[in-house]
Amino acid sequence: MDISKLAKEYGISQCYKKKSCIFSQGDENQYLYIITSGLLKAYYNSVDGKEYIKSFLFPGDSIASIRALQGGTCSFSLLCLQETQTIKIPYAKIISTAAEDINTAQAVINFLLLFSMKKEQREYELLCLNAEQRYNALLSQTPNITEFVTQNDIARYLGITPVALSRIKNNQLK
Repeated sequence: MDISKLAKEYGISQCYKKKSCIFSQGDENQYLYIITSGLLKAYYNSVDGKEYIKSFLFPGDSIASIRALQGGTCSFSLLCLQETQTIKIPYAKIISTAAEDINTAQAVINFLLLFSMKKEQREYELLCLNAEQRYNALLSQTPNITEFVTQNDIARYLGITPVALSRIKNNQLK
């Protein structure tokens, strides 16, 4: 059984309003979420209240707090930037099905590999690319992101200030 079949069999469809939190940093949450419509941002809050954006999620993306799935609490928050529809799958069902069915276990492994590759790419961009290169990479991956995400959020995702992002955008116009 693959992840889409798990979603059909055990998934719970939920709709969230714009600006609602699916989960917050510090919550317990034992679900994998598959985004079917809408737009989300996953972000961390530091102890001094500063926000760091981990990722933006679009239809077809999926997310879970791995730490929370393992019995801890969510290390980040998940906020709806638009009205969003998800299918949430209980982690316990994924694990129990994978334990009984080799095809499901292989699907979970493949899913985790894709997830790891995405995280590795994000890590590479943050560590090896300068801000302008990170901005260009974001635009190449999601060309219309500026239509849906504020400049402040894009700047936080890139790890720069909104002023620095404005300079990058102005330099590219020249």
